[in-house]
Amino acid sequence: IRDSVASRGLGDVYKRQVHGRDEVLDALKLDQRAVDEVQPLVADLAAGLGRVPHVPCAAGKAALAKWLVQLNAMRASAEIDDEQARQLSFDLDCAYSEFHRDLAGRH
Repeated sequence: IRDSVASRGLGDVYKRQVHGRDEVLDALKLDQRAVDEVQPLVADLAAGLGRVPHVPCAAGKAALAKWLVQLNAMRASAEIDDEQARQLSFDLDCAYSEFHRDLAGRH
């Protein structure tokens, strides 16, 4: 019973992380580039990743932390440019792949 509860818990965590990643990617695809539009989404994703037990995802956490430092240093009305949006999308995809590998490695 404990394993099935733990699996359900991990499934919920996984769904929340995928949803958070998709929210950021969707915002970027819709050309939402203002810091006050993107930063809260990245912050939520980073916080959620930090709460995942026993899944290191070190590079993904570091990439999200780097983006938060960069976004937090900008004014709310500032916008990331196309190159930054592309890099953020790439970093999110890499973090997602690492998260998925680390999660799969738990089983």
